[in-house]
Amino acid sequence: MPMTLTLTLAASLLLPVQAVPQSSIPAHKLKLILCKTEAQAVAFAASMASGKTEPIAVNLVNQADRSEVCGRYIGRAVVETEKTENHSGSLFMLAGLRFVEDGALGWTASWVAPFQGAQLERGA
Repeated sequence: MPMTLTLTLAASLLLPVQAVPQSSIPAHKLKLILCKTEAQAVAFAASMASGKTEPIAVNLVNQADRSEVCGRYIGRAVVETEKTENHSGSLFMLAGLRFVEDGALGWTASWVAPFQGAQLERGA
């Protein structure tokens, strides 16, 4: 009996947290370039940061992956994940966006700065 009571109590404390529907987070209307993975989003942002135009940066990433993996998205999405990532000495802000229409996850990244040790430095 005490084991059943303990499990019931634990379940009642944990389940409401996990049962929060994603629809409680407001969806935003977006028009931007999204990629299928974090790595593709970082590659796109790195191309943009190096002076490539948006269409050229999209083509470079798509050609590297031998398929269409980054492209313009117009619609409604919810920000599901936001994080900062150090990739090859550069700092990127990543956001994972969940599409309202089909539930797919898309990624966007923006270049922040080169990263060297404990300091952030902008520039060459």
